[in-house]
Amino acid sequence: MQSRITRITGFMPYVLVIALNALTDLGHKILIQNTIFMTYDGHMLIVLTSIVNAFILLPFVCFFSAAGFLSDTVSKTKVLQVSAVCALALTIVITIAYFQGWFIVAFLCTLLLATQSAFFSPAKYGLIKELFGAHHIIAGNGIVQAVTICAILLSSFIFSVLF
Repeated sequence: MQSRITRITGFMPYVLVIALNALTDLGHKILIQNTIFMTYDGHMLIVLTSIVNAFILLPFVCFFSAAGFLSDTVSKTKVLQVSAVCALALTIVITIAYFQGWFIVAFLCTLLLATQSAFFSPAKYGLIKELFGAHHIIAGNGIVQAVTICAILLSSFIFSVLF
C-alpha cells in the first residue's frame, strides 16, 4: 500500500511543499520570538510577545471562512501554488529584513506569513482526499501529519541552533 501511495502523481511535490511551509513558517516565529526575548524585557517584552501571538492567531480567526470558501471554490492545487509563492516572497523579504536589522519589517511580516498559512491550511488538508482518494485517505492524512510534525521538530531544532 505504501508504495502505491508514493507513486501517486503529485505526491512528492505536495509533501515537499507541506514540509517547506512548516519549516519556514515556524522558523520565522521562533526567530522573531527569540529576538524579542533577547532584546526586550519587562512591560515591552509582554506587549511585543502578545502582539506576535496575536499576529500568529488572528489571521486564522479572521480568515477561516474566506480560506475555506476559497479552497472549496478554487482548485486546491492553485491555492497551494499561490500560497507557496506568497510564502517564498515573504521569506525573501523576512530574510532581507533580518540581515538588514529591520526588526519592524520582520515583525510585521509575521502577520502576513500567518495570513498565508491561514489560506494554505484548508487547501492542504482538503487536497488529501483529492490526491490520495477515499481508499487511502487515512494513510494520506497520516503522511501529512507526520511530515508536518517532523518539519516542526526539525525547524525548532535548526532555528533555535541558528539563533
